[in-house]
Amino acid sequence: MKEVLVTIQTVYQYLEKLGPKKSFQILKNLGYEKLLSLTGKVPKERLIVLTQKLSEETVVELVNQIPEKILVEMIRENDDDDLVYFIHSLSIADLAIVSKSIPPQDVGLLAKTLGREASVEVLKSLGIQKSIALLKEIPMEDFLWLVDQIQLQPIIQLVNELSVPDCKKWIKQRGLEELPILLKFFGVSNVLEIFKKLGMNQALAMMQLLGTREMMELSVLLSKMQLDIKNIPATLKAKTVIGLEKPKSKQVAKKKAAAKKKKVTKRSH
Repeated sequence: MKEVLVTIQTVYQYLEKLGPKKSFQILKNLGYEKLLSLTGKVPKERLIVLTQKLSEETVVELVNQIPEKILVEMIRENDDDDLVYFIHSLSIADLAIVSKSIPPQDVGLLAKTLGREASVEVLKSLGIQKSIALLKEIPMEDFLWLVDQIQLQPIIQLVNELSVPDCKKWIKQRGLEELPILLKFFGVSNVLEIFKKLGMNQALAMMQLLGTREMMELSVLLSKMQLDIKNIPATLKAKTVIGLEKPKSKQVAKKKAAAKKKKVTKRSH
């Protein structure tokens, strides 16, 4: 009973800090039970700061669209300024999708490492659904390592041009370790040209066949050659290698059916 009274007192202190108009609108649209539950799980001071920086419509929409458990975790794992920036930069619908798909702890780590502006840029540049799909394939720590190795803009440029299935194929077959090496060696535009020319399947097959170092060495060798695209014939037929021709199927001659001898029947005298 004492805990309930303390919680009710916290609710009224929370509403009192917001002023009569704002507190009345929030209480009216959320209902006393929902507000009571939320104030019992989030520090009063944090709720007051967040609500003061947001409109009553935004607060109501936020509480109604994001499950309480996730909302409480979001507040716990993110700074006030970061949360307010995310809420103002993304629609509540997009924020709800992100919060349900990416652990709030990962979002907080992203914001603390890259900064809130860069974090929102990633989500907006790649699109919410694509960002979620890729971050489900790559642990947040690995993604942040990749950004540290390559910087953010080359990653956004690369991933923007590739489909999610192609990204998944690369991650599954090659991992992430080689990506910084390839992007620094070839440059993002050239890597994209290779993928565009060969397709992801053939590009992966070529890397598997040659090896990463050998492919880079071969590229340097080819770059020194005086080559002209005009010398490539319009039609190029593959030559059959002697000894590798497919054996011709032998036609089995049909045996002539042997003429049946007529049986000689003896006549009775």
